[in-house]
Amino acid sequence: MFRHVLRRVLWSIPTLFGVSLVVFFVTTLLPDPAGEDADATLSLLELEPFRFDELEEKRRQHFLDLPRFFNPRPADVRTRAEEALAHVVLGDGSAGLAAHRLVHMGGAALPYVLPKLDNLPPSQRGRVAVTLAPIAERMGLGDAKTLSDPEQAALFWQRFWEDRALDFTTPAVRRAVHRIVLHGTDMREKDLVVVDTFALPETIAAMLTTTDPEALHRLTSLAAHAAHRGKRLRTTSTPADVERALADWRAWWFIHRNDYDQLDGAERMAGSLTETRYGRWMLGAAKGELGLSTRDGEPITRKLFARAPLTLGLTGLAMLLSYSLAIPLGVLAAWRRGTAIDTTLAFVLFGLYSMPTFLVAQVLARGLGLGAQGAVSSWSLVAPVVALAAGSLATLSRYQRASMLDVIGQDYVRTARAKGLSSFRVVVVHALRNAMLPTVTLAGLQFPALLGGAFLVEEVFSLPGLGWETLRAVEAHDAPWLVVIVLVTAVVTTLAILASDVAYGVLDPRMRETFGRRSRKEVAA
Repeated sequence: MFRHVLRRVLWSIPTLFGVSLVVFFVTTLLPDPAGEDADATLSLLELEPFRFDELEEKRRQHFLDLPRFFNPRPADVRTRAEEALAHVVLGDGSAGLAAHRLVHMGGAALPYVLPKLDNLPPSQRGRVAVTLAPIAERMGLGDAKTLSDPEQAALFWQRFWEDRALDFTTPAVRRAVHRIVLHGTDMREKDLVVVDTFALPETIAAMLTTTDPEALHRLTSLAAHAAHRGKRLRTTSTPADVERALADWRAWWFIHRNDYDQLDGAERMAGSLTETRYGRWMLGAAKGELGLSTRDGEPITRKLFARAPLTLGLTGLAMLLSYSLAIPLGVLAAWRRGTAIDTTLAFVLFGLYSMPTFLVAQVLARGLGLGAQGAVSSWSLVAPVVALAAGSLATLSRYQRASMLDVIGQDYVRTARAKGLSSFRVVVVHALRNAMLPTVTLAGLQFPALLGGAFLVEEVFSLPGLGWETLRAVEAHDAPWLVVIVLVTAVVTTLAILASDVAYGVLDPRMRETFGRRSRKEVAA
């Protein structure tokens, strides 16, 4: 039996892989925020640099800057900095974009740029030095006159690197960040401002592990200053504000880490697969880095954990109710076939089957005065479960009736009745167990159907579950949430089908006997 369960679990892996590919394909249908005209987008860099950065950020949130499935040259801060430096040195058509990206990389790019200045001709050296002026300004160093003159700017960066090269090492930054966490001062904070974005890997790592309000205030301030984005926490920030800000930084770092950090050997080897749209999307889903909802800026992971219990609980209770009623009703209709009881049940159940879930929900909501904000009563959760279970009850009961009729005609049931056993014993002990197997198998299909119905029921009864949130996301065109919901429902459906398949194997004695014979033969062999 264990091997049967293991086999089914292993078979679910390619199924989930296929599901992930389908959902990923849905993400590729989302329009490119930059549009199809790349030249027009680049022109924004000179006219509206903030608008350009906004479009670039939206593209990167969907990993549109990466190839789909295979990346032959995974990029990190070193390759990005060296490529940008090459364009600035040549002064070609991409020099403006390269200079813009160098400034964004900031201090993280300096260890790969400044050591090469001495090998450049004076004119090119001065061009690069002037390009780096905004980084010096962010560090609080130099003055505008010096940094705007090519010769003086080149001399400034040469002296800066001679004095500060040892500060641009991971151990030095790690010690500085550790001192900030233990006891932050303005002087210690200034030491990290000077290395700019080079400190981001250690700063964000400390930010996500500490709980000290003072340390969080200083770390988020340093990160926001260097990255020129993000929320700065205060020592008086509420836990909800802290959670929201850290989720924002975590999501941003998941996207932009390679702009400021270097890939090591193992990461670079794996980067051919992980540094792709599909790889990053799957990695984010596995880590829970699902991004932020564009509707309200809340972390999607947090909203899922907040909304899912209500929806899954509603679905589970509706399934429990429908099975609890459908099985005895189906058995009763089969045992009393052709009688008034069978006819009445058929009429009522077909009536329920023909009524859409949202109509049943509306009738119950209006009849009980539910669905309005603030209208909470003992029926506020019972009525949604009943509305959701109505259609499933009708379907399952008819399946149970058909299965029971088939079992009643078997020889062993006729033999039991011929021996004079009571009708109750014949039904419950001999017939029901085998007649339940097809109905149990339907659970894998009923759960996804009930989950979809729960979305409508939540809207009717104003229940803040996944369905209610999804409809709000549709209204607000919240694509990140919709993509995640498609993935979650697909995974839940796969797991439900897997669970019903395993349950069938557990309940069916013939399968247990078959597996037992196989095990004995293997042991004997």
